[in-house]
Amino acid sequence: MGQRYILALVLMIVVMFAWSLFFGNRLSKQRTAQKEGQTSEQARETQSSRGDKNVTDADGQHSTDEIERYSQIEQSTEAHVSTERYEITFAVEPAIAKSWALKTYQNRSETGEFLNLIPSTSLNWLAVQFSHPQLQIDAMRAAWTANKSEVNLSGEGPEMEDSITFTTQIGDNLKVSKEFTFYRDSYYVDLELRFQNLLDETLSVLQVTNENQENGYKLRCGPGIDADLLLHEQKHGGKGRWGKSAGAKAYTGVGKAEKELGDSQLREAVLWAGLNNNYFAALMIPQPGLNARYRLEELKDNGTPPTSNVAAPTESASLMIPGFPLEANSRQTHTFRIYVGPKDAAILKQVQAPVSPETPIGLSKIIDFGFFWPVAWALLWLLNGLHGIFRNYGVAIILLTALVKVVSYPLTHKGHKSMKEMQKLQPLITELREKYRDDPQKLNKATMRLYKEHGVNPLGGCIPYLPQIPIFIALFSLLGSAVELRGAPFLLWINDLSAPDAIMALPFTIPLVNIDTLRLLPLLNGLTTWLQQKVMGNMTPVTDNMQAKIMQFMPLIFVFLFYNWASGFVLYWLCNNVFTVAQQYLQSRGSNGADEATEKPAASTKAPVTSKKPLPSPKQKRKK
Repeated sequence: MGQRYILALVLMIVVMFAWSLFFGNRLSKQRTAQKEGQTSEQARETQSSRGDKNVTDADGQHSTDEIERYSQIEQSTEAHVSTERYEITFAVEPAIAKSWALKTYQNRSETGEFLNLIPSTSLNWLAVQFSHPQLQIDAMRAAWTANKSEVNLSGEGPEMEDSITFTTQIGDNLKVSKEFTFYRDSYYVDLELRFQNLLDETLSVLQVTNENQENGYKLRCGPGIDADLLLHEQKHGGKGRWGKSAGAKAYTGVGKAEKELGDSQLREAVLWAGLNNNYFAALMIPQPGLNARYRLEELKDNGTPPTSNVAAPTESASLMIPGFPLEANSRQTHTFRIYVGPKDAAILKQVQAPVSPETPIGLSKIIDFGFFWPVAWALLWLLNGLHGIFRNYGVAIILLTALVKVVSYPLTHKGHKSMKEMQKLQPLITELREKYRDDPQKLNKATMRLYKEHGVNPLGGCIPYLPQIPIFIALFSLLGSAVELRGAPFLLWINDLSAPDAIMALPFTIPLVNIDTLRLLPLLNGLTTWLQQKVMGNMTPVTDNMQAKIMQFMPLIFVFLFYNWASGFVLYWLCNNVFTVAQQYLQSRGSNGADEATEKPAASTKAPVTSKKPLPSPKQKRKK
């Protein structure tokens, strides 16, 4: 790289740091003030636009004002549940879950509180809504009561399970109860919905009719779920690298879990449905035989715009239960299992269907490792196996990287040999370019003839690396979405392999890339990338000047590219660079030794050692 390029690069960095130091903090405060003003203005506009009480929900059905519903929830008495796994707060009057905090996971804020997956703007977590319009109006006017206000399974008592029952009467016809059963050491809760007909005749509003095949009810989850954003994403308004996959999902038992089902699947019974973010999920599992169907709904907020830390803030997942007969003075019970916890395959596979535990439900399908998921699952199995031995996921990532390098060694060794052969042909290729600089067709033919004469495959250096692409993509997906790495420490300053490492906070913010913290792993990764280029540069064919200059910028580009990525993935890339440099050094040293041995005659024999015919130099070729 010329001195002018180095000088230009240094000046660019100096200007960026100076601009951030003098103006970054001032503009950051201005953006915060503007954002707060816009948020309050949106809230006022939303509240004023909702002055009319005749609003409709996503189905076009008549409902009460969401602001009044939010006020009802805020003023409602509460019931509290505490187990070894979670803390739940219920709003009693509407009988919904108001907060659901996982005690085994902390949120990303500096306060260190438990991770609460239910946003404050969600009004429909485990709400029951009826399809019949009049029945739903009566249900919205009815208030629920609870048989107790507290359940505590987190102490040292002998109780392994306990329950809370919410009860209401809808009009003069129907009595409904919701009984939640909690377990001391499980992430799931069992919900029994009981319907009692108070009439001396069949209750028609719950039955399927020819006019309305949707009669029945829905069990809702949402809208939105905590996005579990990293600190720098919260600070700079990011949505996370996996924001698009967050939100509602459902599984029918075929294929994979989908946000939106196809037309042919809309009438099919689903095994479960719910909401998820990168690492956690809240899923509703109906008992087999209910013929529960899934519906993705877009719901309005309650007049209070959700914060940036809410994923899919308008998405709600609903289980649609079709109409059912309820004879005179009879009762019927529907059972659901509610899972709220990590997307950990070992835990998810232990969750069974309610009432019918022998029915497979495939709850682990909520984990999506992308197109190369079989490779990712195999790598996760190896990663967990190594962690089981060394009890440190950082060490497990290093050993997994080394194992991948060992397995792929035959391919990389073949690619290395091919590139060495290409390097030997570079002088002749350079001469051909000079000779046929004005005739590209003749240049191509002459080049291919040269490759054929010397038995060199021009793609031989690339093809051996193609099978490694699925492994790389699978590792990228795995190390960025495996909940096992969330909060997992490595050593020293690396205390969370799912988050970027942090040495110290900077007194400024670099614009465009939002860098405000000193991180060591990306810098080390850039250094090893530069070192790898130096080692590889001794054996790869010389490229044109422009490409060479671009490649020299790659270490710096990788520093900025990986700066805010999960430290687990950056650690993998760093170790991969180190192992690649060591491997190439040993291969180059071994091949150089072999070349010297073939060029020198054997000392113990009179006949010279046969070797391959050396390539003619350009001068020798011109003499001929």
